[in-house]
Amino acid sequence: MSIPPIRVAAGTTNPAKIEAIRRAAQDLLGAVLIEPVEVDPNVPDQPWGDDETARGALARAQRALETCPAATYGIGVESGLADGPGGRIYVISWSAAVDRTDGVGYGASERFAVPARFEFDLRTGVELGPLLDRLLGQPGLARREGVVSVITEGRRNRSEILAIAVLHSLLSLVKR
Repeated sequence: MSIPPIRVAAGTTNPAKIEAIRRAAQDLLGAVLIEPVEVDPNVPDQPWGDDETARGALARAQRALETCPAATYGIGVESGLADGPGGRIYVISWSAAVDRTDGVGYGASERFAVPARFEFDLRTGVELGPLLDRLLGQPGLARREGVVSVITEGRRNRSEILAIAVLHSLLSLVKR
């Protein structure tokens, strides 16, 4: 008799985020069934700073779990921007994992600087995703391989980066 998969509510319909959640959850939990849910993270479309970005991840996780009564865990992933060394802007990503006992775990991914030529637009409120679409002529890049793929010339992709954050949030929750 096989054990049924663990149901995980994902607070997103973004394919890159769903893949990151699937990878990390499967790696840690074994057989999983990911249930994507469109939720409002209650933060700006382009969060700025760790606190705002992590708050968006938590809201996504909690709302996803509320929406999926059969799920054991809710996971939210939020990416944003933050000021960093050298006066540069960095892409940051946070994940939050929640369970039905009100447990919460957080995890973050590595950070990387955006190309300097993007910084003026980002500081005036332009979102990174649409900016990439316009400047690079690759519509939907943020929902697929992400800016990290452009910066690393294909050596990394967004799902890989986000899976790190998801793994750490799940570990923080289940190993508490």
